[in-house]
Amino acid sequence: MKKILVLLLLANVCAAQETTEKAHRYLGLGYKLGIFQTSDLYSNFAPVNRLMVNVDPIKYLRIDVQYGFSNSSNEQFMYNGGVQQKVTLDSKKSVMQFGAFGTYEFDDMMMYLGFRYGFGKASNDQINYIGTMYVTETNREKSNILSPVLGAEYRFGNRFSVGAEISYLIVNSEYDPANINAQNTNSSLKLLESTAFFRFFPF
Repeated sequence: MKKILVLLLLANVCAAQETTEKAHRYLGLGYKLGIFQTSDLYSNFAPVNRLMVNVDPIKYLRIDVQYGFSNSSNEQFMYNGGVQQKVTLDSKKSVMQFGAFGTYEFDDMMMYLGFRYGFGKASNDQINYIGTMYVTETNREKSNILSPVLGAEYRFGNRFSVGAEISYLIVNSEYDPANINAQNTNSSLKLLESTAFFRFFPF
């Protein structure tokens, strides 16, 4: 009888170990990489690579923030009044997005579905001639971005995960040209974006 009780106890312990879930992680830090996206064709509002921070306050809920930026410069030599001068033309882009998602875990996989809303800014310098003289001017653009998102990630160990997601971006932009004689223009775009990411969970 004692042997049977011991065997039943061991069986219960083994079963409990097999069904033990991985520890819930409340905070994640990650980096997102663009794979293929039609937004590459209209990239003023959305730098491809982004830093990610997510908070999972409870099971089945995730809130995240993403931020991306890119800066580039182009140097040209121009003549102004017969004097050669070096001109630096800058191009800057940034985007910040906030998301809320429902999550579902099974084994080492997590699926999530939800929405992100964000803001994009872009500016680029150009050269404009006034007679034989030139001046540098800056075009600016602001965007509002709404995107339903479907994603999945695989967690290996308790600290790291890799994943991918697909987003359908709905972008409304206002373009403010440098030329004072030109009018501001509004545009609307609908784009598909696919990305991969890796994430680290410190807590």
